[in-house]
Amino acid sequence: MPSARVPSLAVLLCSLSIAASLSPARAAEEDWPEGYKITDGCESPNGRYSVLVPTRETAEGLDDDAIKNTLVDLKTHRRLAVIRNAHYFSAQNHHDLSATWAPDSSWCVVIYGGRFGFDNITLVELHGGKCTQVDLGRHMKEALDAAIARQGHGDVDGGCATAYFRSSPGGQVLARAFAFTNPKSLEGQPDYRSLFQGTFDPATGKWSRSDARKILNWDPFEIAYGTFLDEGNTFSTEEDRRAWFDARLNDVYEAVHIVLPPERFAAVKKQQIAWLKQLEARGSTTDKCKFMGARIQELRQLVW
Repeated sequence: MPSARVPSLAVLLCSLSIAASLSPARAAEEDWPEGYKITDGCESPNGRYSVLVPTRETAEGLDDDAIKNTLVDLKTHRRLAVIRNAHYFSAQNHHDLSATWAPDSSWCVVIYGGRFGFDNITLVELHGGKCTQVDLGRHMKEALDAAIARQGHGDVDGGCATAYFRSSPGGQVLARAFAFTNPKSLEGQPDYRSLFQGTFDPATGKWSRSDARKILNWDPFEIAYGTFLDEGNTFSTEEDRRAWFDARLNDVYEAVHIVLPPERFAAVKKQQIAWLKQLEARGSTTDKCKFMGARIQELRQLVW
């Protein structure tokens, strides 16, 4: 077997010289442009995609239209698409940016949130190296505002809306939202609320379901459509924890009562009565809290 060749000192020095000359350019390719960063909470399930936003310093003095939020490929560092109507910059006051992804990372719903509810919602679908975008927020807001206008007999322009999304087993986009007209709870101000339930089919580009109606209280839906429970909360006693779980359970149960048809809710009510007997049979308060947490997650599935 021939022996391996040992590079000469001249060759080694030449190689080091080339590497040194290329390192700044390579670093520029591997890093995002100065003044931009990957925002938190927008990464895809497969870890490949996220959203690039400008820093506060970069955004200073720019009009909203000049502030771009870009869907990027974290693996190749390639910019895939500027997200329409999303103008978030890092640590922007009274605003936020979030993304709900399909489990297979084939699409995401990007919500650009304002002080009271969303400002814009865009569905971004990934087709290999290309992206298509659909404005979902406009349709949802118009439906919510129409339901509020009916309550105010046309004297109210609309409300502040909060939206939630998830993927259906068939790959459709399930959309839920509620709106309200008096976010600061000011006396003498109209106080109307509405609920939107919809399903958007990316394959057809149409809403296969779109329903908005009056509701009396939006608090149950804030809990029902959420994904977190007591993470980050602290309680003085286990009894305080149990009271907290009990209140959340009642909220979700109320939301289920509102959205389900009477015949379906009758079955849930029967199940809930049987479940309460099981709850009382639990020994410790800690065990009861875990049992209630599991039941909250079960009931949450029913509002979708």
